[in-house]
Amino acid sequence: MKFIIEKRELSSITTMVHRAASSKNTIPVLSGLLIEISQEKGLVMTATDMEIGIKASTKNVEIISEGSVLVNSQYFSDFIKLLPDSMIQIELDQDKAKLNISYGRSSGYINIYSDFEYPDLPLEKFEYKISIPQKVLRESFKKTSFASAMAHFRQVFTGILFDLKEDGNLRIVASDTHRLAHYLFKPEAGVTPMSFIVPTRSINELMRIIDDTEELIDISFSDNNIIFSNPDFILLSRVIDGQYPNYEQVIPKSHSSSLLINAKVLLNTLERAKIMPTDDKTKIQHVQFSFSESEAIVESFSEVMGEIEEIIEDLAIEGEKDFKIAFNTNYFLDIVKILQDECEEIKIELSGPLGPVKIFNPADENYLYVLVPLRTSN
Repeated sequence: MKFIIEKRELSSITTMVHRAASSKNTIPVLSGLLIEISQEKGLVMTATDMEIGIKASTKNVEIISEGSVLVNSQYFSDFIKLLPDSMIQIELDQDKAKLNISYGRSSGYINIYSDFEYPDLPLEKFEYKISIPQKVLRESFKKTSFASAMAHFRQVFTGILFDLKEDGNLRIVASDTHRLAHYLFKPEAGVTPMSFIVPTRSINELMRIIDDTEELIDISFSDNNIIFSNPDFILLSRVIDGQYPNYEQVIPKSHSSSLLINAKVLLNTLERAKIMPTDDKTKIQHVQFSFSESEAIVESFSEVMGEIEEIIEDLAIEGEKDFKIAFNTNYFLDIVKILQDECEEIKIELSGPLGPVKIFNPADENYLYVLVPLRTSN
């Protein structure tokens, strides 16, 4: 196997693929990056840890001889990324079990996995379901994936729900039970109702690959796997087994009070509140809000470090006002960071001191965030 390729092209495809390889040493070949060269397909790279698999290809390569090789994914990626912007020649020396890499007058080599049995991605039998613009997927993932759980005894909360309803709309939902992010997309063509949960890790990897364009991503299924693909790449992921709770019951249908608040003012207030450390007594960093006719008092307190009290003026408040409500500072800050990029004012609908709160851009009906208040002793 021997080929010549421009460094940027090689680095781009390697970066796209290599993170799917396993970082554990239990099965050595799963930490590998499979490199294949053929006249028909050009350069094809594949990595998988059996939970997620990514395959990408390019024909912007000069092929001298065909072949395939398996190298350590992390070492190969790190090395290629640091090479100078020039033409790179890669040649397999099968007898010495190494992959020679030449760049200009310099060169290096990486040891290969010999006599390997690399698992094929199950791509033979898959059923197409729907196509979604990359731009839509990127926006929906950005606005939902952060709300999923890093770990949870109910595994469904470590993934993102795709819920295609009979009304033809796709709802993309993430929750860790303390908050919920809900994104609505209306496909142009009719689709068959279905529901599936994709691990958040797979979603994050897909976000690194797709662009902010109108180019379509096809979504298909193969056995218990979901496949996201376009002509240049394939990302295959297992789906999470289990029934996602009825998220629609969590979204408040009514409220006792609502307010419009300047997004950047709220962002700056929460950023300052975040500097207050947690105490042994208050293990969750939080802020407390109280309201009057046209302002909100925002308090954050630490027995060890001190207290911040800020007054946000010129609010538009309607309904009940005589109560205090507390939130996880970081959970509140997450949504404000997203919304302040797209709207000047954020709308917040409340239902008393302990009821779930709905937060959204008043000009966008397709996205909302639900935050459960904290119980405090104050």
